[in-house]
Amino acid sequence: MQATDQDVPSAYATAQAQLLAGRLAQARNTATEALKTDGPSARLFLVLGQAHAAEDDDDHDDRAEAAYQEGLREFPDDLELLAAYAELCLRSDYLDRPARFRAGPELTERLRELAPGSAAALRVEQIAAGKQVTGPRPPSPVRTQTHDARLVLTAVGDPAAAAAQARAHAEARPDDARLATLAETLAALAGPGRAPLRWMVRFPQHTLVIRTALCVLILLAVPALQWNDWARTAVVVAVAPSTLLGTVLRGARHRAGARPPASHAVHAERLDVPDFPVLPPVPAPSRRETAVACLVLAAFLAALVGSGVWGYQQYAAYPRYTVAAPDRLRGYERMDDTPVQQLMEGLMGDSMTGDEGGSFTYVYGRKDENLALVTVFGAVGDFHDMTPDALESVHGELESGLIGTGLTTDETVSADPGRLGGSMRCLSYQALGGGVVDACTWGDKGSVGTVLSAGSGGGVEAAADLTRAVREAVLHEGADG
Repeated sequence: MQATDQDVPSAYATAQAQLLAGRLAQARNTATEALKTDGPSARLFLVLGQAHAAEDDDDHDDRAEAAYQEGLREFPDDLELLAAYAELCLRSDYLDRPARFRAGPELTERLRELAPGSAAALRVEQIAAGKQVTGPRPPSPVRTQTHDARLVLTAVGDPAAAAAQARAHAEARPDDARLATLAETLAALAGPGRAPLRWMVRFPQHTLVIRTALCVLILLAVPALQWNDWARTAVVVAVAPSTLLGTVLRGARHRAGARPPASHAVHAERLDVPDFPVLPPVPAPSRRETAVACLVLAAFLAALVGSGVWGYQQYAAYPRYTVAAPDRLRGYERMDDTPVQQLMEGLMGDSMTGDEGGSFTYVYGRKDENLALVTVFGAVGDFHDMTPDALESVHGELESGLIGTGLTTDETVSADPGRLGGSMRCLSYQALGGGVVDACTWGDKGSVGTVLSAGSGGGVEAAADLTRAVREAVLHEGADG
């Protein structure tokens, strides 16, 4: 005895509603029981096949094909059954299911014969042509899971009571995979210290905006406060709670999926628990959700790009110096064209010259005695890679050169670079003619230089003080880069 669609309206409507709500196992059970009780129905075969196909699993695809074939044996000209079966065949893999794949064109042609130009025929032809067919997509497991948990937490209030009620109802309906996932989710969220995770589930958009705001704040604070670039990795602090929530939700889905099949499950007696909220179909993302997500993504990308560009500009920027030596410095006169100056200019050449800059060498001493006491040499330009380590390398070359000539050097020490910033390294060595010579080297992003001076007996600090004075007298700050 065959049942018409009018004979089983409630069974089909129930199964269809369960299918749209993502309760696939329950939709299959409803359709199967109705087919056994009321006899064949094209609508029930359709929803049974669709509930299997929606699982996107090879075994379920085989069962969907069997449902469609059985339905078409009873109702060979049903357009919806033909269209659903044709879609399954056209989307199948030729290597895995060659017979099913080859059936697709035959079913498509059958649809054209029965109802040319119909919506079902057009849809299948679009799939056969490789075009994307638009239409509502089923909600993702994560969206369904968080939607259900948010609904129940809001309705029940107390997380422990919500978890207990969900567990009781899930035990009474072991065939409902959606309810089992909800029970495991609420049990996990009701644990100690999980209040922040529950808040994130209940207010996902607030969570998204706050998390993005923290990321933006961190990204922009790095160049604004001139932190090291590695500080940008602190954004993981902002996303860590969401990662933890994702782990908790994934574990709940896994436990729900590992439960025994409904046919082998032990049906628990109905417990006396308060009414439980009915789980409605999961709504598609609203325009507000989409707008917030787009704005959040745009803000994050803008902050990421802005932070990188701003940081690079800071890294590449360097102070522009002009070089002009005074006639007198610390009581010493500037001496021009001295043998020492000519020697240093010859040794330096372009080796120390930065981009868009030039080298300089000046000698100060007593002209009446033709005695050079202070020699300063260096270069200005783009030294944006200059760091304390880089300066140590430059100063190390000077020290190695002195040692290579047989001179004895003291230990190199760091010194205050003064108003112009950067870093400074100083040492003393025994000159060939006797006496002590102090050598201090400074470096910043716009200049590098060395001051050699006869030892005054004041030690390294006196030499560093002289170097700061010479540097500030010779270099004059221009426009910043």
